[in-house]
Amino acid sequence: MKSFLRKKIDKVVKELFKTEIRDYSIEIPPDDDFGDYSTNAAFALSKKLGRNPKEIADKMVETLHATSLREIDKVEVAGGGFINFFLDSSIYLKELNNILKEKGKYGSVSSKKCNIQAEFISANPTGPLTVGNGRGGFGGDVLAKVLEKSGAKVRKEYYVNDAGRQVKMILAKSVRKSLGLNIDIVEGENIYGGEYIENVSRKIKKEKGIKWIEKNFEKTGELASKIILEDLIKKDIKSFGIKFDNWMSEKSFFSSGLIDKIWKKLTKDNLVYEQDGAYWLKTSKYGDDKDRVVKTTGGEFTYIMSDMAYLYDRFSIRKFDKAIIIVGADHHGYLGRWYAAAEILGYKGKLEILVTQLVRLIRNGQEMKMSKRQGNFITLKEVVDDIGIDAARYFFISRDFNNHIDIDLDLAKEESNKNPVFYIQYASARIASVLAKIKNKKEKIKNTNKKLKISGFDKYELNLIRKLAQYPELVKEVGESYQVNKIAFYAFELAEAFHKFYDNCRIIGDDKRDERLKILKASKIVLENCLGLMGIEAKSKM
Repeated sequence: MKSFLRKKIDKVVKELFKTEIRDYSIEIPPDDDFGDYSTNAAFALSKKLGRNPKEIADKMVETLHATSLREIDKVEVAGGGFINFFLDSSIYLKELNNILKEKGKYGSVSSKKCNIQAEFISANPTGPLTVGNGRGGFGGDVLAKVLEKSGAKVRKEYYVNDAGRQVKMILAKSVRKSLGLNIDIVEGENIYGGEYIENVSRKIKKEKGIKWIEKNFEKTGELASKIILEDLIKKDIKSFGIKFDNWMSEKSFFSSGLIDKIWKKLTKDNLVYEQDGAYWLKTSKYGDDKDRVVKTTGGEFTYIMSDMAYLYDRFSIRKFDKAIIIVGADHHGYLGRWYAAAEILGYKGKLEILVTQLVRLIRNGQEMKMSKRQGNFITLKEVVDDIGIDAARYFFISRDFNNHIDIDLDLAKEESNKNPVFYIQYASARIASVLAKIKNKKEKIKNTNKKLKISGFDKYELNLIRKLAQYPELVKEVGESYQVNKIAFYAFELAEAFHKFYDNCRIIGDDKRDERLKILKASKIVLENCLGLMGIEAKSKM
């Protein structure tokens, strides 16, 4: 409907003012009294033309009224220049029938397939996933589902950083220290510790023996990272309901010769220079704040070289149209070099990086800082085990990636309407309960399409159908903006509209039973579609 209204607005603007505008919005008002949709187009025109927005809005509304628009019941000006649209109820009746017809496909977009790679989590295989990985993990999984619903072909990947110093040196030292072996600690080095390191160390000792560990320093670190990846990271991710299509190893870029290929290309194209014994990549020419070391004085390639190899693999070898990477707040400083690297290789505009902000866990009104089992950090699995996977998935995506998030663990476990997850799932349980009663009575729902009358909708029925009809636009918007928090917000609003309908509209035994059962079934379809995007169970009982 937004695209329909935008076409009408653009046409009126061109006819009346002989110009075009693009920087205006069409939003759903917070109050039904302001219509189904509202636009600030008059304010955008006011800036461009230097005229009063109220005068502009009045002229636009006058022209819109003179146009025969079956879909629009009325248009009015409010708030000094906002234009509010009230849709004809027949639109919602048509949409209700579409939901019942399309079922699980409702909201899907049939379009030319865009081949997208979504890379998220990608935590170093040096320890269990922490709370910070939850935002990218659950958010990335939901985003991939939305993009697929929007018509894209999505491949979910986890990038395993298994070739760096943290694996070869620091993790190896951590194992040796845990086993009581001598190690040399460089100033500023943070050796890993905790119960998980002790478990990994014992496993390596049992499998290989102390002598092997003493003789094979780097291999000890590599083996430890493999154990952590398989026994901790992959198992946890599976239990979270996240399935990756591919686990991409950084080491594979070296063994395949891709790193050497990229290096030759950079030197041939005069994109690196030598200074103080190291080689620097000219990233500052491509928007980065400074050039970056690509090869150290010791002859080792830095992380940016592996990143460039992965970019080449994404776009030149596997031919992805776009790559979306979700990283934590601690990676914000890397954005400039990543985008510069993409441009250097000729992939400008194909890479999109989303940065998630910090997570705070709240219990008893206080921030949790320590883990009883780990001693120095809280694992994501601890949180999921505590509040449940459904609550975890909901709360971790409930705020925009750009905003910090506080997760109230007590609220997440509370079985009351204060808990949004409980409230949403209670709506699905109520729907299931009514349908079960109908089934037990062996009653059939009549085909009442011809009997449904627009004037017969009361406000609770109409408000619920309006909310259901917003679902396709929601999928489209999130597929473009990547704001997966809007899915969580919509699910809560849909549940709210349903509960009001349920509490005020008798179904079984009422003259409007069949009509209301159709609304109920449509609510079931959309609510389950929405919960499916979030990876949350639709409850049949509470």
